[in-house]
Amino acid sequence: MSALGALALVRRGIENPDVEQPPNASNPLPVVILSLTVVLFAAALSCASYSLGKVVTTIAAVEDPNPDVYVRIENDTPVVPESALDDVESLPPPKPITSSLRATVRHLNARGGRRSLFRGIILYILTGIAINVVSYPASAAFNIVGSILARFVAEILLANLRVGWIHIVISEPSKKSLWSRIPVWRKTVVKIAPAAAIRSAVAQIVTFVPILIANHSGIFSNALANTPKTSLSGGFGLVALHLVLYVLVQMPAEVTFIRVAASMLPEDDESIVPFDRSFGGKVTPEIVGGQGKIGIVDAWRSFGWGSRMRFLSVVGKVFLVQVALGAAFWLLLATELVIISSSN
Repeated sequence: MSALGALALVRRGIENPDVEQPPNASNPLPVVILSLTVVLFAAALSCASYSLGKVVTTIAAVEDPNPDVYVRIENDTPVVPESALDDVESLPPPKPITSSLRATVRHLNARGGRRSLFRGIILYILTGIAINVVSYPASAAFNIVGSILARFVAEILLANLRVGWIHIVISEPSKKSLWSRIPVWRKTVVKIAPAAAIRSAVAQIVTFVPILIANHSGIFSNALANTPKTSLSGGFGLVALHLVLYVLVQMPAEVTFIRVAASMLPEDDESIVPFDRSFGGKVTPEIVGGQGKIGIVDAWRSFGWGSRMRFLSVVGKVFLVQVALGAAFWLLLATELVIISSSN
């Protein structure tokens, strides 16, 4: 159950006169404590979902452990003597930054300060609002199929906003204004539309297929009639289905979109992790007649098995963090309920 659902239950227990109330129901302190717990949990989960689930995973999808072309410009780069080159070449290659959540967080903090984990959050929120505003009229007028199609079209039309968000996340801190980081609409949408269409379609499939199966099978609608074993096994089956669909379908589409958008990073923006802009020479700059971006197939093929496993590891760790937060929330909420009940 989500934090909003828990808060609704707390309010329902207080406002519903048919529910038996404790003797000290007039005391607002228990409601304040429980509501504050729900709000704090929602804030903590939102922060973890954005900083780890969005920022870190996006960087992990871009980082190249062995880039062919990656030059970091520093003002005081030390000169390495030629005699030391042999010793340097004999050393094992360094681990990718995103191979560890802790290392990634330290790297981001070192490059952009504590707020770097929330880089791009303003544009992320504005993008979500814009997509909802564009898709809402069709969603309100038609059924669920119309809502899906409306969101599909809206995400393609506003794909330049998501591209700008990716550029902010994967690049070094910049003094540019937010609006200047958003790519030109027409030019960007034409380039990113195929990848955006695949990403949006796949996201809709992965989201609604388990819901449709649950509705037709009656796992939740007939929860009272089903045995606990049937409901539990059905719930675990839906979770397993969602995970399989994510790994096999949504993850490739999401990673491909991110990498295509990353290949369009402006030349004056420096990447915050090792990243080959040319993708092994597959990106031809527009100045010499190329498209200035990588193709969909090459974007996925250039993401090697090692990088795919590293990305899955990051996603798995983020999921475990969210599960741990949820378990801590319910444990704290149950403890508060026991204390409140015993005090009445």
